[in-house]
Amino acid sequence: MPFPPRHDASLRTAPDPRREHELHGDDSPPGTSPRRLAIWLPNWPVQRLANVEKIPPETAIVLWGTDRRRGRVVVAASRQAFAAGIRLQMPLVEARSMLAMGAKADAERSFFASHDPDADHLALSQLAEKIALEISPLVAIEPLEKKAWAGQTLHQSQTLLVDVTGSGEWFGDESQLGLQTASVLQQAGWIVRIALTSTVGSAWAIAHAGSGARSLDRYQIPLEGTGSHFWQIPPEATSEAIGRLPITALRLPVEAAEKLQRLGIEQIAQLLELPRGGIATRLGKEVLMRIDQALGDVDQTLPVHHATTTYNAEIELEYPTAATDLLQHRIEQLIGQLANKLRRRQQGALRLSCRFDFSASSCQTLQVGLFAPTADHAHLNSLLQGVFERQPLEGPVQRIAIMAPLTGPLQMYQPSLLQDDPTHTAEESSRQLACLIDGLSSRLGRTQVLGVRTNANPLPEQAFRPFPLTGRQPTRRAGRSYPRKRPFVTSANLPTSPLRRPLDLLSAPEPIQVLAQTPTGEPARLQTRRSAQPLQVQRIWGPERIETGWWKGPSIRRDYYRLETTTSQWLWVFRQMGSGQWYLHGWFG
Repeated sequence: MPFPPRHDASLRTAPDPRREHELHGDDSPPGTSPRRLAIWLPNWPVQRLANVEKIPPETAIVLWGTDRRRGRVVVAASRQAFAAGIRLQMPLVEARSMLAMGAKADAERSFFASHDPDADHLALSQLAEKIALEISPLVAIEPLEKKAWAGQTLHQSQTLLVDVTGSGEWFGDESQLGLQTASVLQQAGWIVRIALTSTVGSAWAIAHAGSGARSLDRYQIPLEGTGSHFWQIPPEATSEAIGRLPITALRLPVEAAEKLQRLGIEQIAQLLELPRGGIATRLGKEVLMRIDQALGDVDQTLPVHHATTTYNAEIELEYPTAATDLLQHRIEQLIGQLANKLRRRQQGALRLSCRFDFSASSCQTLQVGLFAPTADHAHLNSLLQGVFERQPLEGPVQRIAIMAPLTGPLQMYQPSLLQDDPTHTAEESSRQLACLIDGLSSRLGRTQVLGVRTNANPLPEQAFRPFPLTGRQPTRRAGRSYPRKRPFVTSANLPTSPLRRPLDLLSAPEPIQVLAQTPTGEPARLQTRRSAQPLQVQRIWGPERIETGWWKGPSIRRDYYRLETTTSQWLWVFRQMGSGQWYLHGWFG
């Protein structure tokens, strides 16, 4: 239903002077117009990975994640990958085959990796700390809602929001402030979209949607390099500047944006012409809040990002050198200093970073992740030395800096006076396990040593999610040092009982051929891809119905059976309801 014609109702309300400087809780001088800076890093997960891994610009980068229903799908990709036909939410198998069957250059210049949102957030936090040191201390990482906004392809923070009220004069003027911000980020290899306006909402909108708006050309200040943009909007031109932008630039809910598009409302200027009462009743109060935030009628309070305590140790060499033995000796000394600082604060390193500054004004960084917090000098030194030995240096080293950007509290243990062998305690076993995981992760790579976390998906092949074991913030709640009491259970009702679930689960079910059936329809004789001869079924248990919820899309229903063959093999098979096809999904040993 179209909106009624607008009469006297005005969308804008008189701004409240008491809330004019509420952002970040700062007290700007009376009469000073608030100024906000939005820094968007487009396609941030791909940018970060390409920067860290030093991937050539012509490479087609594809990042995949795990969907509860569809398995591994594409969640982000580079411009070259999109040009080759890759699309978001495409199955990973299809994306691999598409690049493999395309041009030979596409197959050779492709890079697939799992999406790591934790590493993305950590890198964005480090950028926020850099901006806080060089531009303004009032920096916030873009806060997210529970659900993605309309037009948002990846539900994670990719924007920094900065309060620069009154800071322009320290750089000469506001345009120089924006140029300096772009220079700091571009020198590190980032592509950025920067907008300087009077409100957080309008700055976010212009940074994300301004590159395609001709109406903003007169506000754009040229930047060196390709792909980066900077817009400076005067306070009195905020409403005009965002008028030609799409409505999705206001961070609207998906449902509200779809309703507006069905009504033919595509630009913000069209939305501003609608009566305020109709918007509230038909689209929700959140749409009104986003409009008021963009126009400055309602301020948006943002949490300032505070840098965590960074433990570091560094040394300036007397002369540039590439001598391995000398550098290893200096690294060992610095790790000893860092370990002492950590122990004094009862902290342990979860991620270790070693940066080499070369005489040619470039640098090289080595990263080590750990499974559990530790301040053990020998253990930290062995891990970092192992990575150093496998990484060739890019030139003579002038300066070495070792940091622990991620730390956690050390676990304290009470030794027992009655323990005969202290090496057999649970605490010592946990320490040895952590050392093993750290060593494997250091040699094989962080993404190659994974743990498994269960989820609520009923399908067995999608009921878990792998995650890197090292370099992650511990999730154990502080203050809980005693085990939680659990109800009594028996092995018969445990979901992990060996009589209910197979020891070996296939990553994807394999179809099998049923050669003979029982009178009730179960397999009596079958042929699998993994057996040379047909298998005769001796005993059978089941069925166990597993199905997905109707609210998650097309229903998937399976009847699972446990089969024992005459050759003493125990198989886990299921019949797909609807098609009647039988599949092998695992075996019990």
